[in-house]
Amino acid sequence: MKKSFFLTAILLVAAGNVVTTVFAQENIRAMISNFENMGVKEMDIIRNNYPIIKKINRSTTSIQIASSPDLEQQIENAFRQDSENAIHAIEQKKDGKVYMFFRYKSSTYSYTSSNDIINMIESNETKHRIGLYSFFFNVVPDDFRFPLIGFVNTAIGSHQGLQAGFVNTTLVDFRGAQIGFVNSTLNDFSGLQAGFFNMTINELKGAQVGFVNTAGFGQQQGAQVGFVNLMRKGIKGVQVGFVNITGGGVQGSQIGFLNYADSITGVPIGFISIVKKGGYRALEVSANEWYPVNLSFKIGVPRLYSFVSGSYNNNFENQFAIGYGLGSLLPLSKKLYFNPEFSNTQPIGKDFQLQFHSFVGNIGYQLSPHLQIAAGPSVTHVYSDKSDYFYKPAYSIVNHQINSHNRLVVGARIALGVNF
Repeated sequence: MKKSFFLTAILLVAAGNVVTTVFAQENIRAMISNFENMGVKEMDIIRNNYPIIKKINRSTTSIQIASSPDLEQQIENAFRQDSENAIHAIEQKKDGKVYMFFRYKSSTYSYTSSNDIINMIESNETKHRIGLYSFFFNVVPDDFRFPLIGFVNTAIGSHQGLQAGFVNTTLVDFRGAQIGFVNSTLNDFSGLQAGFFNMTINELKGAQVGFVNTAGFGQQQGAQVGFVNLMRKGIKGVQVGFVNITGGGVQGSQIGFLNYADSITGVPIGFISIVKKGGYRALEVSANEWYPVNLSFKIGVPRLYSFVSGSYNNNFENQFAIGYGLGSLLPLSKKLYFNPEFSNTQPIGKDFQLQFHSFVGNIGYQLSPHLQIAAGPSVTHVYSDKSDYFYKPAYSIVNHQINSHNRLVVGARIALGVNF
């Protein structure tokens, strides 16, 4: 008896769902049935194309007939009568044009009236929806309204709210938070992806926080924070990580060890920053009070670039040295610029440690679009781990010993650079 009652209840619920689906848009459906015999009717099967996947097939009925005030009123009344059951409804009137769009569980209806023509479109899903929610392996249909919490979560379509599990996948659009080891959205994403690997195929609006973050074909807005951050298109926001790569433009900043962008409106901060368009790349030969021969490679943007250098002095015990630094090109006029640089230089040797921490205030002049000369005073702090052991500068304005391990030297520098 209990089993029979339970089965009957299930059947009644199922029947109720079918009736609700059928009659949710009964007035609109009746209008379409009447108009199918009045106008031109076209039947077709269409697919909405998304990267990698194709969304659920839909059958589409399109009707176009001559407009009249009575017909327009009947259609608008039918839409309004069925409005309470619609999941989403839009009604607009502007400049004599009418647009109405209603979405139900598995159907959408649109109506437009302009230039004495009525257009109506009915679109229905042609595949059955399936769902499984076990809190371990969850597979839900398009626009499932509840959070997905389990080991593996998959939304066959769009989803919003929360996905929390080891692997989270949305086959179309997602809005909300995906939190897990692997998070994937195969079209547009809005919200937060937090995990070891985060992927959005199309447009990202929000943030990705993880070890590897990737976003694809659309314009991205927000932030990527991780060890490796990859953008196929441009980003309006920031990338923070060890490696930041953007195939398009950056409206914001990149902060990391290695930064790459097609173009940038902000400032990249890193050991190596490569900007394809509008970037700064130069080779420079210079001489200073410590090393008569220095060769530097500079890369970044004019506002902030980094450089590596090699130096040589035949009179020093360790003749070769390597260095690293940061600099900036600040225009003073069309050809004149101020070029401050901070650098650290260290002789190559094993017997002792000697370090030169320098600031140079160069004034530069653009000889041609690709050739410039610069010169200016330099201030260097010299540290030696050997007591009272320092290299002697070739020339100096000030040479002051602070203590047995530290010395302050004021000198000058001149350089010739070629940018490309």
